[in-house]
Amino acid sequence: MRRAAWILGWLLVLSAVPTAGYDRSEFLFLDEIRIGMTGIGKTVVSSDTISEFAVEVLGVIDEPGTLSDFIVVRVSGEAIGRSGGIAQGMSGSPVYIEGRLIGALSRAATWSKEITPIGLVTPIEPMLAVLDAVTSSGRVATPDPSAVLGGIAVVEYPSPPAFARFARADRIIAYPVATPLVVSGLSGRAADALMNGLDLASRPTGTILDVLAGRGFGAGAMQGLSALHFSLLPFGAPKATTGNVASTTPLVPGGSMGIALATGDITMGALGTVTYCDGDAVIGFGHPFFSNGASAMPLTAVSIFDTMKSFEASFKLGQLGNVIGVITQDRSAAVGGRVGGQAKTIGLHYEVHDLDRKSGEAFDVALVDIPRLMPELLFSSGLEAADLALDRVGPGTVEVTYRIEGTAMPALERKDVFLSVTDVSIYAPWQLAEIVAALQYNEFRDPEITRISASMEIGRDLRAVQIERLELDSDAYAPGDSVGFVLTLQTFQGERIDLKGTLAIPPTLDADYLIVRAYGGPRQIEAGETPQTFEGLEDLLETIATLPSYELLTVELFAIDPYSPKAEALFSVGKVTREYPGHVVYDTREATAVLILAPEEEDAGSTGGANW
Repeated sequence: MRRAAWILGWLLVLSAVPTAGYDRSEFLFLDEIRIGMTGIGKTVVSSDTISEFAVEVLGVIDEPGTLSDFIVVRVSGEAIGRSGGIAQGMSGSPVYIEGRLIGALSRAATWSKEITPIGLVTPIEPMLAVLDAVTSSGRVATPDPSAVLGGIAVVEYPSPPAFARFARADRIIAYPVATPLVVSGLSGRAADALMNGLDLASRPTGTILDVLAGRGFGAGAMQGLSALHFSLLPFGAPKATTGNVASTTPLVPGGSMGIALATGDITMGALGTVTYCDGDAVIGFGHPFFSNGASAMPLTAVSIFDTMKSFEASFKLGQLGNVIGVITQDRSAAVGGRVGGQAKTIGLHYEVHDLDRKSGEAFDVALVDIPRLMPELLFSSGLEAADLALDRVGPGTVEVTYRIEGTAMPALERKDVFLSVTDVSIYAPWQLAEIVAALQYNEFRDPEITRISASMEIGRDLRAVQIERLELDSDAYAPGDSVGFVLTLQTFQGERIDLKGTLAIPPTLDADYLIVRAYGGPRQIEAGETPQTFEGLEDLLETIATLPSYELLTVELFAIDPYSPKAEALFSVGKVTREYPGHVVYDTREATAVLILAPEEEDAGSTGGANW
């Protein structure tokens, strides 16, 4: 009773709202659906030709709210038989009864009472709410009680489960008619990285974001797009580009539509089916792409070659076409957008130079501006660029220069050098993905990144400098003394070098012990040091730009704070540095000494350890 009153109230409110541009008589709403009604669905099976299939209503699933209501239908006909059932890419296929649109086929299903293919149709009302978010209007879904399948529940899975063990008369097992990703321009391992990320054992360590706690995406993230329930079609597709909308075949119900995540030298995105068009506005899929809500993703044309039968899940074989508009809504019931709108993308430019073969490759890609997808898109694109340029996987040294630009940030430039004895190609794109994640998830403001570029020079040589030994000229010092040290370095398969230097002990230092440490690149904060805080985005950018790279050798003097409860409470009191351009300085060596205070200094009071 309460629900009926609530619906009546909504209908009274909506009756005062100006009607949408579309004709409401085109639709058959949920309260008009009856068991046994028959109709047709429309979809493209092959050659971009719209085919029809038969539909019979088995009933309505009425759950609390409207986003979990479905029309259960039996599907049949040549298009279904040829496709091997309800295929991936059919999501959004419009379903008509008596010539009126009832909604979109959105989920394949199995039910112990049915041996023929059945599917779930997302009712048109919540789909129109998505269209209304583009064009502004609204209506609430209300099923007729006589059509409701009482006591029948829908149990959803992200992919087809092992149906046999779930077969029950009071349960319909459903899964989305998936929108698998079509990808071109990515090789096997780059595509695998896109979908599955890197396992923990393979992930680079020692990048600059390792020393900025809470920044970047950390070891638990970048799990790949499969973690978001995306799947990848087992074929490549030609590249999508920004095209002339006027020269593109118009989108029509039952025809195909696409959403691009990347366009250019690498193309990736999803294809589905158009459910309804209202002028330049369009809705489709019948379910979310990845539930991004308000969006600005490229809407593309699609060409379907054929529908391939598969034991696991049949799928449409097709390719993304030209960018023709923008998807502005990605909601539970549908995706929606406009033909001719402008998507928000980030320009990505990769250059890779193979120093051994004196050759190179350049990649230009427009990436959708969605922070939670950006690490996978950046990393897989960079890995593909490196693999294509090198035509090998293995050891080497890479020098990389990054530049990141945005309308709400000063440009960030940084140079790094990495070395690997197993897979040199992963380091530069991994660190770039971490830096961009740190910027897009900063706590200050959206940097509104517009362009990202990375230039890599990669050679097979291991240009490395190992820190072999560190010796001090004494075991004990006093405040104000100079600590003399000798550092022994070994270049990879080259000469051994001895370096001499000194570090000044502050005259007011109050500590018991000293530690001298030699290391390459950045270091993490010590237990006796105050954690770094940032005053704003500019401060974070400056820190990222100036953190040492592995070209830098540092010899640093630390003191142990005698007033800290932590035995490892070190703090820095001075350092000297030296650069080895194009080389990676690695390993760490330490030497310790005692700090002896004069008697009168011991009575004079403390300078506060780390606050000297």
